[in-house]
Amino acid sequence: MTQPALSPAFADALTLAHEWHATQHRKVPKGETPTIPYISHLLGVASIALEFGANEHEAIAALLHDALEDGPQNMGLDADTLRSIIENKFGKEVAHLVDGATDAMPKAGEEKEPWQTRKTKYLGKLSHEPASSLLISASDKLHNARTILTDVMTLPVEERDHYFVRFNQGQAGTLQYYRLLADSYRAAQGEGVLERPRLQVLFAELDRTVSALEEACGVMADEVRDYPLLRGATAS
Repeated sequence: MTQPALSPAFADALTLAHEWHATQHRKVPKGETPTIPYISHLLGVASIALEFGANEHEAIAALLHDALEDGPQNMGLDADTLRSIIENKFGKEVAHLVDGATDAMPKAGEEKEPWQTRKTKYLGKLSHEPASSLLISASDKLHNARTILTDVMTLPVEERDHYFVRFNQGQAGTLQYYRLLADSYRAAQGEGVLERPRLQVLFAELDRTVSALEEACGVMADEVRDYPLLRGATAS
């Protein structure tokens, strides 16, 4: 009998991701009714990760990559508790990979750290992260960047600035974060990064998508890098 490409553990992770994000939707501006289930993002990230060479542990972590950040609000459980569930169900490797994709681990009912603080820390660690962690992280960012670009390109040029009001950091912060992410991935030299050619292609695809987004918003990469919010927020 032909073995399945993915074991029942992947299906279990998909069920868990649906449960932990069941009430969540993709962001829309205040006053609008959200319609896109958040699991569309988790499926998209897992799909990208698999296309760019993920093994099953990496694909499972891709499905669960937002669990520790969003789960406390959705489930009323601390991030540490949710992490223990992940480790018990899928093992230490998957739990560690989810850690690498996480920039906040709040307790239930607790606010995350400010956006600027979280993103500065996250950018600072990327250059030394191993290949598996960067595969999940970059797959997440590529799916987000593609979604933003698609939304922006559907709007007339004069309305594109307004699109970014759904993000607390606005257009400048969003564009700068994705530009610095793309730069950081291309410079990464952590364990196994150079031995995975498809990972390098993933980084290049994110860079192209971010460049297209900058062009759609009428700005240049160097200009975006120099915005004040995250200036200097890269690893040494």
